[in-house]
Amino acid sequence: MNNYLSQAQKEGTVRFYNNEIFYSASGVGFPLTPEEQVRAEIYAKILYHYRYPAERIAFEYPVKMGSSYKRVDILILDDTQKPFCIVECKKSSIGESTFEEAIEQAFSYDNHLYAPYIWVTSGRREIFFKSEHSSQGRKRYELNDLPKFGFSKQLWYKIYEAGQSVWGFFKDIYAEFFAPTLRKRWFARLLLFLVIFAWCNWLASWANITWLTPYAMEQKWLQKSWTFEHLFYISASIATLVGVWIVRHSVIPDDLLSASKAHEKAKQRNNWVLIATILVLVPAYFWLKLFFDYDTKYCYGCKPCASEWHCWWSFAHFRLYARPERIWEYLTPSWVILGVQAIATLLVAEILKWYASIR
Repeated sequence: MNNYLSQAQKEGTVRFYNNEIFYSASGVGFPLTPEEQVRAEIYAKILYHYRYPAERIAFEYPVKMGSSYKRVDILILDDTQKPFCIVECKKSSIGESTFEEAIEQAFSYDNHLYAPYIWVTSGRREIFFKSEHSSQGRKRYELNDLPKFGFSKQLWYKIYEAGQSVWGFFKDIYAEFFAPTLRKRWFARLLLFLVIFAWCNWLASWANITWLTPYAMEQKWLQKSWTFEHLFYISASIATLVGVWIVRHSVIPDDLLSASKAHEKAKQRNNWVLIATILVLVPAYFWLKLFFDYDTKYCYGCKPCASEWHCWWSFAHFRLYARPERIWEYLTPSWVILGVQAIATLLVAEILKWYASIR
């Protein structure tokens, strides 16, 4: 983001005079404060990354709320000069509770401005929302990013937003019907992790029995040193990696990310996702050993004791299933480690949060 501000300074779009910042295109200036520094960086990003014209960007836009007026830090206007995106800026050092208050503040502005997009940022952390009017009031759901200039009218972006809307619908159901019954935040997160890992485990098991297992049998891997155990751990590892990546913003605290640019932060977060995945897989592996025997004598050619629990990974056991039911060869062990995956992810999140606080 600093590169955008450097470009804005180079072109004279943003100018620093002693303890003030002057925005040339808008003809306004403000005292230089930590919050104003963030606003200058966001303004430059709107110009040079999202490509919105300067004439569509308004500072300190007035909003009448009751008998008084509040002011929006930055308001992006559409081609009819109506509100398009509310941007609420806070200084980079604010805490979690203050950031949540900033979100509510932006929502209160939206109740009067009816802007389709909301962007709340502290420079270090940012969150985007799509806001839609309905008979029940304003419906808002989280987005990964703000559309660049002109993109919101393109078909592919409308399809993307439709998908986000469906995801937001399910999140609203969760928030309305499940969250009120969960008094502890950690329990709500645990439930979310369980649902996500259950879905990932099922999908990985289905892919394993559809593609990986037939290929392994065709290549005769299972007649050599491989067993169904090895095939299971391929899919289990992928399922864990995908699950941790989906909940990465809940697991990897922002304080662990030292980069300033968004793409560098994403790269750092993904590196931490790999570390978190390994930490989750270790207890899952040892937990599974309590339920299944890993003795190599239960091999591809084993025929006796196929119905016994400890003979789970043998080919004889695999053949006991009818072809449509063979997914259970991998799905049952997945359910065994499901709770461990969710609990371990929750604990890893707390460990990383603690580690970030002592760095």
